[in-house]
Amino acid sequence: MQCLRQLFFWAILFPLGAQEDAVLPPSSPVVPPSPVEIPPVPFQKDNNPANPHEVSVVMPTGLNIQIKGKITPVEGNLKIFDVSGPIELKTNRGEEVFADRARLDLEAQTYTLQGNVSVFNGPVIQRGDSVVYNLKTRKLDTDHLSVSYDPIILESGSFEVSEDESGNRYFTGHNAGITTQDVEEPNYWLRADTTTVYPDNRIDFHDLKLYIGDSPVFWLPYLSQPLHKDLGYRFIPGGRTNWGMYLLNTYGIMLGGGDKTLLGSETPWILSQWHLDLRSRRGVGAGVDLFDTRVEDNPNLGWLKMYYTYDLEPQLERSGIVRGPVDPGRYRAEFQYRIPLQVRDNDPDATYALNYDLHILSDNHFLEDFDPHFYRSNAQPDNTIYLTRRTESSLLTGLARLRLNDFYRADSRYPEIIFDQIRRPVFGSSILHEGSTSFGFLEENIADPTRDTLLEPLLTLPDSDPELASLYAQVGRYEQFLIKQLRALTPGDPRYDSLYNQLTHPEFGRFHTYQEFSTQLTAADWLHLTPRMGAGYSRYFNVGGPINDSDRTIFSASMEASVKFQKDYPELRWRDGGIDGIRHTFQPYAQWSYVSTSELGDDFPAIDRLTFTTRPVPINPGRFVAIDDMENWNLLRLGVRNRLLTHRDSGTHEWLFMDTYLDCYLNDPELDRQYSNLYNDITWSPLPWLAVDLQTQFPVISSGSGYGEFTTAVRFMPTPDFEFSVSQGNLSNHPYLLDSNRVYIKAYNRFNQNWGAGLLHQWEFDDGTLELEQYTLHRNFDNWIVSSGLTHRNNRDKDEYGFMLNFTLKDFPAVSVPFKIDAE
Repeated sequence: MQCLRQLFFWAILFPLGAQEDAVLPPSSPVVPPSPVEIPPVPFQKDNNPANPHEVSVVMPTGLNIQIKGKITPVEGNLKIFDVSGPIELKTNRGEEVFADRARLDLEAQTYTLQGNVSVFNGPVIQRGDSVVYNLKTRKLDTDHLSVSYDPIILESGSFEVSEDESGNRYFTGHNAGITTQDVEEPNYWLRADTTTVYPDNRIDFHDLKLYIGDSPVFWLPYLSQPLHKDLGYRFIPGGRTNWGMYLLNTYGIMLGGGDKTLLGSETPWILSQWHLDLRSRRGVGAGVDLFDTRVEDNPNLGWLKMYYTYDLEPQLERSGIVRGPVDPGRYRAEFQYRIPLQVRDNDPDATYALNYDLHILSDNHFLEDFDPHFYRSNAQPDNTIYLTRRTESSLLTGLARLRLNDFYRADSRYPEIIFDQIRRPVFGSSILHEGSTSFGFLEENIADPTRDTLLEPLLTLPDSDPELASLYAQVGRYEQFLIKQLRALTPGDPRYDSLYNQLTHPEFGRFHTYQEFSTQLTAADWLHLTPRMGAGYSRYFNVGGPINDSDRTIFSASMEASVKFQKDYPELRWRDGGIDGIRHTFQPYAQWSYVSTSELGDDFPAIDRLTFTTRPVPINPGRFVAIDDMENWNLLRLGVRNRLLTHRDSGTHEWLFMDTYLDCYLNDPELDRQYSNLYNDITWSPLPWLAVDLQTQFPVISSGSGYGEFTTAVRFMPTPDFEFSVSQGNLSNHPYLLDSNRVYIKAYNRFNQNWGAGLLHQWEFDDGTLELEQYTLHRNFDNWIVSSGLTHRNNRDKDEYGFMLNFTLKDFPAVSVPFKIDAE
């Protein structure tokens, strides 16, 4: 009776306590309980006085079962019992089962769980009305349960569970479907005569059909789809003006694992992606990309790519510029890899590596035609093999730069040895040393197509021809200088051949060294000084053409002075602007730099030379890589840096940075200026959804550099449904580069949960040309998004059109089924 009173007392208290807010759990979606190791709990008799109606239950030993509910005999049978829920069961094989109730049959040795049954086994989830656990074999019979393999949903009741020789489960369905849309009526299915799912491995389809709604839209006789984003089959359909209609096909598999694999390694480590591409105007192309998956620390290394196509229209161009003859057999091979070497060395910290960066192309237009994305960033790739020895304080490099592609201008080095030393104390003193020494044989060759289509017109067209300006913009500063020298010569001048050889084929051997010493001083605890002094020597020999061997010396001196002021404004708060207290740092600085070097002469065949840029060149000789273009300079850079720091996410966030500076020249090696433009470099990132980068330069004293530039990039997301970015670059009156006023606009708006639209525009306002326009429409189907788009590119001489389809699977990046479609 006392026990019943206690139960009645607690039964009253528990419902009352559940009404309190502090007791009620927060409202949230129902999720399966976390895996808990449930220890074996045997059934025991109550210690209270025996009840004549109570039954003693003897369970088989060794079972990992915990019964929390009430046990009741069924119709007086002392071998069959009903158990009230909720029911929790963890099997010896790691499965976790949850149900509303259960029946324990000690005679049949079964434990039947019933009502809202869920079986969890890693990412595999099975659901149904009942499941039977055999107490003797300790196995679950789940044949009548529906199966889902997170995040893949298998059609309810259509899959059977089997085991292989190792006891691993797999699921087989006949005329069954799978999808990733976890709703009552999915709008797409993958159906096959036979579908076999191997969890954590792959899915095999025989006679596969893709259904959108009730309509089949795609068919394959067989597909083995690995459950990894880079493996398996994916296809990319679309159309382009210079391709026609196309279908790009890729299939990824792993190589190098197991005794019967290609390379025989224990673990697969080569990701291979095989390509078969169909283009209506170009024909068929095939290739393979091999990636070393062990290379994770460097995204620019670790692969071999090979591709070949027999081009049906090799003369078909994108820009409207007529090209010369192109062989229809077109190919590309790319090898970027690093091989660590084990070398005995007195320095235990020294590491060795052999590096490859090789790009073999069939012709000068391959990248433009078949890889426009890579072409825009690296139209004329280098080919280099180099061996490195790296320590904490130095880097020794022996390299060979090869001229594997003779249709664009490139330099060769056979070989070049470079020894770089980082800044470090000399014998533990306050004097710091850094330096660089190199020795090599260099030569450069201009491409034959460039000689015929660019150099000859530049050398022969009259000064009044309007085409000269656009042709000059296609060559570098050094070439422009030599071309103007050649045009100024009278016919028959003996210097013509020498200058022309410099222009088309400069070559020489070179030894170069530069060593610099510096220290850091503080005066009166507020003025920071950094004096530097350096010296260098260059020797040029075996110079091609009539130019004599030459040597030069370099002397440099510089002094940097800065002072820093800061003030805190802890009370300043502006939540909408992302400010939680402000620290303002104000740092005026001045840097004087002086270089005196021997003149090589205007007709010396430079190879490492300056290229066109609107940014100021480095004023530290140790960072000046255009060795052959180094000239005397004497300048003073005056500037000020402003930083605004605030609190953000338990740390310090740079809310605003601005660097403003101006160069004053006593000797200007570039444009014969007295003052440079006033430069402003600004970065403003007040909020996660707003960021601004701004770079400006314009004359403020005298005529400055003679040109102006304004470059800005803004990204903001004013609402959760709208994102907008714009970048703009304006350049005017540059002595070498063409005027430009280019604006790049990108926007995306989500109208509702199902529909969104994007826009991309690139304008060149200098001549009023819309260079690129792209419009996309996006439809959300829960687990995947269908996007369609149209593009138009105005190349001025010729327009280019294209369309694209993009099926993006949203919610499980670890799984790749054939829905990924992209135009580029």
